Amino acid sequence: MGSFLNTLIVRAPGDEGIVRPGPHCIDCDARLGLADLVPVFSWVASRGKCRHCGEPIPVGYPVVEVANLVLWMLAAVRFGASWDLVPYLAFFSVLLALSVIDLELYLLPNRITYPSIVASVVAIPILSLALRHDPALSIKSAYLGGVGYAGFLLVVLLLWELIVRREGMGMGDVKLAILLGLWVGWIHLMLVVYALVVACVIGVVVGLVILVVRRSSRAFPFGPWLAIGAIAVIMYSDRILESLNRLPAAW
Repeated sequence: MGSFLNTLIVRAPGDEGIVRPGPHCIDCDARLGLADLVPVFSWVASRGKCRHCGEPIPVGYPVVEVANLVLWMLAAVRFGASWDLVPYLAFFSVLLALSVIDLELYLLPNRITYPSIVASVVAIPILSLALRHDPALSIKSAYLGGVGYAGFLLVVLLLWELIVRREGMGMGDVKLAILLGLWVGWIHLMLVVYALVVACVIGVVVGLVILVVRRSSRAFPFGPWLAIGAIAVIMYSDRILESLNRLPAAW
């Protein structure tokens, strides 16, 4: 999966097909075999170079592969050996790909976000019917989460541009919020609020650090922090919901 994510990250922002042509060196165009596509080990074995032309392979490739493994391990810790694990493995990988692209290019490609949203909208009712005791509630929670999260960011975006007269977040962040709201909301609708708060806190901290280090208010991508906020809330969702359930008793 890590090797496919690297292909997705490289190709999605451009016009090249995601699946075809097959894996190939971006420098010499030589086709890559299975021996070249083993996550991390292929890069180490080739000493970080293409075995056909000798050109360096960016260290970002194994970093993405390791990051994807870590995210999958986190998902496994959170969901265990349950069917819930399967969609969240895919969800975490998509967020990783989008985050890397956004960090590099300040872009969240429609070639990833649109298919991911459509697949989620279709998959959630099916999964809810198969896995949830109250499918209707789960479906409603997910859909409201997607619409609510994206709607809130859209309002913030429009107000920012109206008042400050300069570009803030992009529409890519709004579309990403649909995807985040769907899968965070599928667990519980209130978690979407927590995901937004965590993302905003991280975004503000990162923005202040950039302001201090660079001494400028240069724009920075917000997509990765939205993704981190969602993943963090999903990982701690049980504890958050337990705390929420205790609130009435405390009052």
